Amino acid sequence: MSLKILVLRDGEEEREGFDVIIDARGAPQFFDAIILSGKELRSVIATGAVSGGVPIGIGKYTKRTVAAVVGGKVYIRGRPLTLYEEAGILEKELSEILNRRGVDTDDLFRKIKDIVITERRKYRRSPTLAAISQYVAGESDSLPLHLVDLIGDVDRETLRKIFERLVEEVY
Repeated sequence: MSLKILVLRDGEEEREGFDVIIDARGAPQFFDAIILSGKELRSVIATGAVSGGVPIGIGKYTKRTVAAVVGGKVYIRGRPLTLYEEAGILEKELSEILNRRGVDTDDLFRKIKDIVITERRKYRRSPTLAAISQYVAGESDSLPLHLVDLIGDVDRETLRKIFERLVEEVY
């Protein structure tokens, strides 16, 4: 399944039906490489920061949030490089990175694992692991706020896979 990508240029407004929106409007605040899911994006350069949403991409040099998931859509504040856009590499590269749907699950796994191990050392059990277990099993409709901030926009199925991996490695 290929992503539908909308590039907003000066004077254009956002439209519905797109998976990725690249906001190329206005004068750039800076030029930066984009790190998305741990991989440098070659087909787009960052031109400004994205505020709001769940951050998924940072500027390699500025360390600012340049890509985020807002309402199920990926917003990137940047400019596609013309050569890559015309050759179709833009769609291919974004699809590879975003459909990997790692919203960097490996990074998220490491963060949760560190929390669980720290809690187990301190309390002999992990309230975080218990909360995730209840949520994944459907016994709870929501996660504690500190976990929502950490996990962000991850769906229940992805979280279930991370939970199973945690149980395997921690126990």
